Amino acid sequence: MDQHKFLSPRAYRFVLLAFLLLFAPAWLVAAEHPYEYFIDFCAIGERAPGTAGHLQARSFIVDHLKEPEVDSFSVRGTNYYNIYKRFPGEDPRIGFAAHWDSDVGCPGANDGGSGVALLLALADTLERNPPLHAVDLLFFDGEDVNGAELYGSSHFAANCVDNYSYIIVLDMVGDKDLQIYQEGNSAKFFPAFVDSIWEIGRAIAPEVFVPAVKYYITDDHISLITYGIRSIVIIDFDYPYWDTVDDTADKCSRQSLDTMYRFVLNLIYQRRRYGYAP
Repeated sequence: MDQHKFLSPRAYRFVLLAFLLLFAPAWLVAAEHPYEYFIDFCAIGERAPGTAGHLQARSFIVDHLKEPEVDSFSVRGTNYYNIYKRFPGEDPRIGFAAHWDSDVGCPGANDGGSGVALLLALADTLERNPPLHAVDLLFFDGEDVNGAELYGSSHFAANCVDNYSYIIVLDMVGDKDLQIYQEGNSAKFFPAFVDSIWEIGRAIAPEVFVPAVKYYITDDHISLITYGIRSIVIIDFDYPYWDTVDDTADKCSRQSLDTMYRFVLNLIYQRRRYGYAP
């Protein structure tokens, strides 16, 4: 009997999950749907560094992850906290990032909260279905300070010793009228990679992923690019409520978060099929 003709238990789980990605509802592969995480996280309200809400949000993320790493640092007397959850697997590793702080006086539902919800739901799935490749979930702090100081991602990038294939930043990806154009800086530095990611997105939701550049945006991917890490941002910048008091949970939808969740799961679990990673 040739044992190589049969799948190992881990490979069998991997194939099963790939099947679920195509045919089953998202709640089958996560303990909690991204939208449930989103609603609970948004209930905290403003998460500007130095506020009580900021500390509450940090505890919320840490409490919903298994053995995360908290990387604390200080800038001009204010404490910041990057939170990392790492899943082992084959190299090179990949990363998905979102910022969890908000601007002063802003609830930061879509602007920050949507990305956090996706990463928390993704952590559930990765715990239950270990990936073949190493995956890091990166919760950056201090992105929204003074417009876009990018404190957390800059701190991470300056101290990064890992060799990433790529890190994808997810920001403002939950609004009801979701339409995601390619971001200009991402396409400028990594045009082929951006095109390959959008091909995957269009296979899942062609009405959402638009293969054309519309905006050049300063976001956490800029910090990573500056330090030589291949990184792009996925963002719907046609969202009039960002950095205002009106960026609340009712402007977002379960359907949009479900679409983005399926998209990210496909990037992880069907990575070899797509063949875009070195």
